[in-house]
Amino acid sequence: METYKTLLKEEVEAFRKRGHEFLNGTLTRAEFKGLSGGMGSYAQKETGKFMIRLRTPSGIVSREHFGLILDYAQKYDLDKIHLTTRQAVQLHDLDIDSVCDIMKDAIDHDLFTRGGGGNFPRNVSLSPMAGVDAEEAFDVTPYARQVGDYFLFNAPGYKLPRKLKVAFSSSAADMGCATVNDMGFVGIVHEGKPMFRLWLAGGMGGQPALGIPYDEMVAPGEVLYYVEAMIRLFMAEGDYKNKARARTRFIPRRMGEDAFMACYKKHLENVKKECRFDGIEPFVWRENIEPVSTAPKNGLILPQKQDGEYTVVLHPLCGQLMLEDGRKIQKFLAAIPNAEIRLSMDEELYVRNLSESEAEALLETMKGRMMTSPIRMSVSCVGTPTCQVGINQSQKLCRAVAEAAAAADLDEERLPRLYISGCPNCCARHPVAALGFSGRKVKVDGVMRDAFDCFIGGNTGVDTSRLGEKVGAVLAERIPEMIVDMGRMLTKEKKDYSDALTDGSAKELIKKYCQA
Repeated sequence: METYKTLLKEEVEAFRKRGHEFLNGTLTRAEFKGLSGGMGSYAQKETGKFMIRLRTPSGIVSREHFGLILDYAQKYDLDKIHLTTRQAVQLHDLDIDSVCDIMKDAIDHDLFTRGGGGNFPRNVSLSPMAGVDAEEAFDVTPYARQVGDYFLFNAPGYKLPRKLKVAFSSSAADMGCATVNDMGFVGIVHEGKPMFRLWLAGGMGGQPALGIPYDEMVAPGEVLYYVEAMIRLFMAEGDYKNKARARTRFIPRRMGEDAFMACYKKHLENVKKECRFDGIEPFVWRENIEPVSTAPKNGLILPQKQDGEYTVVLHPLCGQLMLEDGRKIQKFLAAIPNAEIRLSMDEELYVRNLSESEAEALLETMKGRMMTSPIRMSVSCVGTPTCQVGINQSQKLCRAVAEAAAAADLDEERLPRLYISGCPNCCARHPVAALGFSGRKVKVDGVMRDAFDCFIGGNTGVDTSRLGEKVGAVLAERIPEMIVDMGRMLTKEKKDYSDALTDGSAKELIKKYCQA
C-alpha cells in the first residue's frame, strides 16, 4: 500500500507541473482535460480555478474523512462542499497548487482522487441504506467496497475507451441505480440462497439506455470475475475513436443483444480460467423479509432493520453543504459513537444508526438549514459557470424553483423532486426522473435563450426502470412559474404529481409552457 501511495504522489507532482503549463498557455484546455480527469480534477470555466473530486468510496464517509474534508474547505477559504450525484465530494474554486496539495495530503489519510474522472471506472455507487435497509436480503456494502478497491488499485494501468460505472443496490427500490449503469448488481434471495441479479450496458448521457438483464444469477463470491469480464469486453469492443459513442451501451446496439451477451460470457469464461479472486460471502442475510411495522411520522426519519434504530436524511439545497452546517453535523455526531454517514445519489447525507430521539434532535439541530419537501430536495448538477461542458445554470434554476414554491405557499408534498442537468450529459439522471430537465439553447425572435428540455415519467427500480418522455423545451425563466402552476393545479384537484402523470394533466400543463 505504501508503494502505491508513493506512486500516486509522484503522479500528483507530475500533474502539478502540467497544471502550470496549462495556466502558462503551453498546454491547451483539451490537452489538460485529458490529463486531469484521471487525477480527479478539472479546470473550471473561470480562468485559474479548478475543482477536485474526492472519491468517498460508494458514499461511505468515515468520521475522520468527514472532518478532513471540512478542514480542507476551511483551510482553503471555501464556504461549502459539493455532494455529487455519484456519492463523492467536490471542492471548487481552488488554484492548481491547492488542488495538488489536497491530493497529496488526502493520500496519507486513505482518501483518493485517482480515477475520479476521465476514461476510468468511476466511484462505485451503492444504496445509502445498504446494511440497514429493512427490505434488503443482505448487506451489499462489502461488494461495492471490494469493486471500488479493485478499480482504485488498477487505475494507473487502465486504458478504457471511456468511463465505466458500476452500481450496487440492496433492494428493489434500486437506490444505487443498478438498472441504469454500465454494470449493476442487486442483492436478492434466489432458491433459498443470497445471490445477485445483474444488469449490463445501461447508462445516462447522449442516447441513454436501461441496463440489459443478465439471464443468470451471480454468486456473491464471484462478483470480481463478472466485473473483470466487463472491463475486458469494454476494452475489446468499445469505440476508441468516437467519444460520443464510447460507452458500453452502444456495444449491444452495434452487435445486437444476443451477440453482446455471448461475447460477455466468453470473456467471463476466460476470466474464470485466468484469474483467482478472493470472494466475500454474505455475512447476514434473510430469506423472508418482513415489512417495517412502525415508522416515525417524519418522512425524513427512516426506520432501519435494526430494532429501534433510524436514519435521518439531510438534503442541503442543490447538494451544497455549507461549512458551518457540516461543522454542526460533526459536533452533533461526536457524542454518538455508532452513528455513521453515507452519501446518496441525490446529493444527500444519510446519518445512520440513531435512536428515534437522536434522529429527531438532529433534524431540530438542522432545522431551516436543510430542505424538507420533495420539490426543495431537487437534484441539480453543478452546471455553468463551473462546469466546462455545461450549457445552462442548473443550480440557479434549482434555487429559483425552491424560492418560487416557498413564496407561493403551496402544498409542496404534492410536487415531485426535480432532476436538473445543465446539459445533455445527464449528471442529474434527468432521463429516468419523474420530472427532469436538461439544459439547452433555443432561438426566440432571433435571440438565443436559455431553456431546458423537459422529461416526464422516468423511474428507477428493479423491473420498473423506464426512460421518461421528452415533452418539449421550456424557457429557463418560465420553469419556476410552471412548477407553481403545477402545484396549484394539484392542490385544487387534490391529487399528487404521480396521479397527474397517470391522467395526463401534468403533460398537458407542461406543454402549455413549451416553445413551439
